[in-house]
Amino acid sequence: MSEKSKITFVDTSPEVKKAMASLAKSALRASGKVIRKHVRKEVPLRTKRIKNHIASWVFIDKKTGQPQMQVGFYGWQKVEDRGKDPSRSSPWWIEQGTKPHLIHSSKTMYDKSTATKYGHNVNHPGQAATHVLRNSVYNNISEIKAAQEEYLKLLSGEIEKAKSKIDDEDYEEDD
Repeated sequence: MSEKSKITFVDTSPEVKKAMASLAKSALRASGKVIRKHVRKEVPLRTKRIKNHIASWVFIDKKTGQPQMQVGFYGWQKVEDRGKDPSRSSPWWIEQGTKPHLIHSSKTMYDKSTATKYGHNVNHPGQAATHVLRNSVYNNISEIKAAQEEYLKLLSGEIEKAKSKIDDEDYEEDD
């Protein structure tokens, strides 16, 4: 058989696409579970509420049609919608850090006896970035790959099943 007349199987049926996308999304969900576990361990805590913000979500990108996963922090509104207690500080302050800044209070305490104002301005020293999300992914690549391997083996099995459905011996070459 010449190279030009070699038969290749390409199945573009919706069922096959759906099965492949679902297996890919499952693999991403498994790796998201691993990442969330490590982020929960590494987040510096004052209260346990910040752990309620850690999340990952899997979706199909509309432009490329490829499954994608994002790992990040929910906002406090989303945490409340899920029935958990949110942290009132932003989780992104832990990840990205903050610069030194001046905090203005809307209420000023006033001592009439000494004519002194208290608490109207506070100099915040800032906070160093911890990069918890990024470091959790970079430091645990091997665990993430191991979590995905199970689903990738299933995906390879699906591809092999699809290839075996075509029998190219029944076709004759047209010369």
